[in-house]
Amino acid sequence: MEQSPRREGERMRLAVLLLCLVVSTASFADERFTGFDHFVSQYQSARAEARPELTRAFVEWQQAHGGFPIVEPTGHAVFFYVGTGQEKDVRLIGEFRRAGYYNHAWDPAGVPLVRAAEGGAVFFTRLSFEKDARLEYKFVIDGAEKPDPLNPRTYDGAIVGVVSEVSMPGYVPPREAVAREDVPKGSLHVVEEPWATPKVTIYLPAKYDAAKRYPVIYTPDGAAWINHLKLPIILDNLIAEGSIEPVIAVMTDPTADRSNWYQFNPDYLSYLEKVVAYVDSHYSTRARAEDRLHLGTSAGGRIALYVGLERPQLFRNVALLSPSLMGPPSYYEPWFSRRRRPNPKLRIWLSAGSYEGYIVQDTQMLETYFKSVGLKPKTVYTHQGHSLGAWRYLAPDVLRYFLGTKPR
Repeated sequence: MEQSPRREGERMRLAVLLLCLVVSTASFADERFTGFDHFVSQYQSARAEARPELTRAFVEWQQAHGGFPIVEPTGHAVFFYVGTGQEKDVRLIGEFRRAGYYNHAWDPAGVPLVRAAEGGAVFFTRLSFEKDARLEYKFVIDGAEKPDPLNPRTYDGAIVGVVSEVSMPGYVPPREAVAREDVPKGSLHVVEEPWATPKVTIYLPAKYDAAKRYPVIYTPDGAAWINHLKLPIILDNLIAEGSIEPVIAVMTDPTADRSNWYQFNPDYLSYLEKVVAYVDSHYSTRARAEDRLHLGTSAGGRIALYVGLERPQLFRNVALLSPSLMGPPSYYEPWFSRRRRPNPKLRIWLSAGSYEGYIVQDTQMLETYFKSVGLKPKTVYTHQGHSLGAWRYLAPDVLRYFLGTKPR
């Protein structure tokens, strides 16, 4: 039986009213909080028994509106911790506060979080960062360190353990640093030779073809580049998308005395020469200095500098990420006095973060020196700290600079 036009019109009006009610209810729920300060004012005026539910609702709301830490349009980040209310001391430690200008360790005193209301279980602090900053941090709860339980962006920071990451709106992490299932995977091979101590691991690109010739990357701190900086993943992604040509990577571990191994040590040069000779004789490489890159971080950056200065016949490309240049003045003096000069064809990458203390100042000094002798280093300064995460995210740009398929 057909319905009358009048009844059909009534049904449509009812449907519209219901839709308006749903939209109105959703808007009301969405506007329960207008931001962190609004929540705090509600929390402080709420009864003690109502605060847990209010906190739960705010956490859900904030997770749908940007997550934690709370990054505000003003350039501030609010670090937010929900405890039990029994905590006596809640602190924030991280790259934003080092133990000293010449010390990369985080200041254990950190920044104390304040309780949002007397007797409450919510703690917070608000810090200001540059618009493109990226930093790592942890909470310290009554002396026990832990990553931020509300922040899913965590990773193994090696020496400092599992850390959380805060990034400001202007920072965009490179997608090449994240594993993807849809790209062909390269393979890792350990050199099984009596002389291969420290350990040498070789990455071969997917579809490695002995009939072709490949450039080669060499990195000290090999295990860190594999396990933490994720170099094989980055190479897989860059090669698959055509950003760099297929490349072989050779990752060498340090000796037990890492500091001495990278301290302008002639033994490192001898070992590296042996590794290069082995790789060139066993794999299909372009065995030329201009097709080799020595890439290092921190003290590994110092040894990369040493290699570029002392062995330009082997390496014409060197990348120094946050180089720790501490060393005897006697080594630097002949170079800075111009009695010795770098190879004029040396290509150099220099980078450092503003939260690295003396590292950034020394990197700028090295940049000035190279320019004074006619070289043109590629320089990148970021608002980051001295961390594996910073170097992992910077590595794709380094590799594109030296190995990119597009004109530089």
